[in-house]
Amino acid sequence: MFAWSQGPELVECAICGEKVDIFDKITVDRETIHKKCFTCCYCGKGLQQGACAMALAFFNRIGPRFYCSGKAGSCAMLPNDQKEAKLKEKGLATRKTTAKSNFK
Repeated sequence: MFAWSQGPELVECAICGEKVDIFDKITVDRETIHKKCFTCCYCGKGLQQGACAMALAFFNRIGPRFYCSGKAGSCAMLPNDQKEAKLKEKGLATRKTTAKSNFK
């Protein structure tokens, strides 16, 4: 009875800025991300929901950046200036997607 003429609308990955296929997405802290992009921004380990932390200090300037925490690692506890230096080194210190508000 109802059919989609073009399929579901694809959204941008909050980390890399590329379109996310419905089968390759994960939603963390209201952010849509590729499964492959859900890694620690400092050490590069793959993350799991509940074993990571988002650096809120960077959110407004460069978007969501996640770090391992708990048993997964301790990168989330590093000082912000050390984390920001690593982001610049990796080329992740710029916003890849358009800014959005989590509260509408």
